[in-house]
Amino acid sequence: MKSGNITDSVKILIFAAAVLTTCILVSLGFRAAEAAKEISNSAVVQMAELHNDIKDSDIKKYDDTEVFGSDVVNCIKKYLGDYTSSETGPFTVSVKTTLSENTYKNGVNLPNIRNFTHSMYIKPTNVFLGKLIANENNLITGISFTQK
Repeated sequence: MKSGNITDSVKILIFAAAVLTTCILVSLGFRAAEAAKEISNSAVVQMAELHNDIKDSDIKKYDDTEVFGSDVVNCIKKYLGDYTSSETGPFTVSVKTTLSENTYKNGVNLPNIRNFTHSMYIKPTNVFLGKLIANENNLITGISFTQK
């Protein structure tokens, strides 16, 4: 009969194989974690871009689009109406009519836009061509409306 004794050299070989296998598994684990981190970072960047696109989609509807003066007034009211004279909105709205050219940075002039005796008056039935203004990073900094 064979005895169940393992020699010391065999024990050392088994221990070395176990250590080598453990090192390989730990190395693979670190590589998988690094790959998961890169995928996660990429996903975060893509979600941020998607968020910005969705956020700006309501504004982008004015780009190269013909709108009525009432839409221009509503745009100014919606995006700049909550800002006081000491505040500045997230972007500017420039309106060029046949009589004047004005730039709005907050909601201070909303009453003048609706007052037909004022130079800032925007006639609701006039047609305007909208154009987005963006900086070098494609961040929307303004909207320009020109009367047709």
